[in-house]
Amino acid sequence: MKRNFFQLILFALVLVTASTVFAAKPSPEEQRAKLNEMSGQVLERVSQKYPSAKNAVESAYAYCTISAAGVKWGLFGDDHGRGVAVNNETGERIYVKMKEVSVGVNFGAKEYDLLFLIANKEAWDRFISGNIKFGSEVSAQASDGVNGDTFADATIIANGVWVYQLDKKGLAVELSFKGAKISPYKTLN
Repeated sequence: MKRNFFQLILFALVLVTASTVFAAKPSPEEQRAKLNEMSGQVLERVSQKYPSAKNAVESAYAYCTISAAGVKWGLFGDDHGRGVAVNNETGERIYVKMKEVSVGVNFGAKEYDLLFLIANKEAWDRFISGNIKFGSEVSAQASDGVNGDTFADATIIANGVWVYQLDKKGLAVELSFKGAKISPYKTLN
């Protein structure tokens, strides 16, 4: 009886694992469509809060929207996001991912949107090649997830690249050194 019980548990675990492994993964077309939809939502949220951002996007050489989330605990923090970089001059769309790590005093979790403004071709080439790496400052941010009341004004992060950050929800307190990298999705481009 005891042996049958363990066999049943083992069978259930194998079944759950197999269903996870063989679950239908969205096609590249479906993933791109989802990222394009998310990009429009990021632009809308930032523009609603700061109407001048709409003109900044239209006049920039290019822009990139990323929807991200992060968890900070103890000495380490980890943020990740994904989005779309759009060249206003050529219409080219590059699907990107972001990874950020932090070391220091970290606590909390949050979801946020990033809107990058890219001033010229040289900055665009660096951005889409994955050669944009940036750090961040000390922050304490909270949002109720309804009003989106927290906003960090556009900040220059690299030569020819500025970023707007709009927190959606969560609470995070950080006193840390951060490093972030944005790079293209190889499977989606």
